[in-house]
Amino acid sequence: MLWRSLCVIQFYILLAIYTYLGLTPHPENSVPVFNDLLMHFTGYFVAAISISFARPTWPIWQRAAFLIVYSIAIEIGQHFNPPRTFSGMDIIANSSGVFLGLLLVALLEKTIPSFATLLYWKTKIQKAIIKTEV
Repeated sequence: MLWRSLCVIQFYILLAIYTYLGLTPHPENSVPVFNDLLMHFTGYFVAAISISFARPTWPIWQRAAFLIVYSIAIEIGQHFNPPRTFSGMDIIANSSGVFLGLLLVALLEKTIPSFATLLYWKTKIQKAIIKTEV
């Protein structure tokens, strides 16, 4: 039970950090800024892996939809928070990170049995995985 709780907690902490960085007027005071689009892509790549551990029983399309809608909401919030601005390119970079992160999780889940066991630890799906391995 502790593992599953930690998976969920780490995801919501990640969302809190992303929300703070996304809506603060000057995020460069909190983190160094490199290539903006690369940072967006990488952040949402990590978020896709994170949500997969927090909510492994959600279908992939639900995980993707949640993160993309969240990304769009942050961009809309930036529109009302000068000097931040809404950016369609940020949404594209975020969405690309989400899709590739979820693709990686799906590939690892299918090719590495121990990854699938870890991903679904303490869920009903884990019991089905164990039965098929035996």
